[in-house]
Amino acid sequence: MQHPRGVAGLTPGGVSVWTRDAIVRLPPDEYRAISALIDEAGARSARAQGLPAPITSTDRLLEDQRLYLACSDATRPRGGPSVLVGILKVGPKRLFVAKPSGGMEEMEPCCVLDFYVHESSQRGGWGSLLFDAFLQREDRHPARLAYDRPSPKLVAFMAKHHNLRAFAKQNNNFVVFDEYWSEE
Repeated sequence: MQHPRGVAGLTPGGVSVWTRDAIVRLPPDEYRAISALIDEAGARSARAQGLPAPITSTDRLLEDQRLYLACSDATRPRGGPSVLVGILKVGPKRLFVAKPSGGMEEMEPCCVLDFYVHESSQRGGWGSLLFDAFLQREDRHPARLAYDRPSPKLVAFMAKHHNLRAFAKQNNNFVVFDEYWSEE
């Protein structure tokens, strides 16, 4: 996913974090460039997950959500191009969750709302770089998150990189790994 325009704030070969406020404050040319990149990544993510419509776009980014963007080494923030290889959208959600021990609990955890790495960049470490940047920046543990409709690839990623395997699928299509409750 590439745009000929550069965007100040993108990190070549690394991860940058964006909020709705940070995006709307960009100069018009940079706003259009980053919007095109985010919207394309959201559309590709939806296709990869078999969803009827994107869940990530510039217009759909809420005030309490953060968007982590992984950019390739080819990205040049000053002058361009901008080359996006992955996105991770996170934010809080109020959920009713069935506990493994029985009963329901209302909670508002930080949630992984969308996670996508371009097909040409998968299995190259970009997913780990993106997810680890989020965990470190927000001081989170992967077991203490909720995951919105995780794809089989994301479930496999969590098992491989974070040893999270056991979960009960919730009626709301979120996944909360069993380790969430052992961390209390």
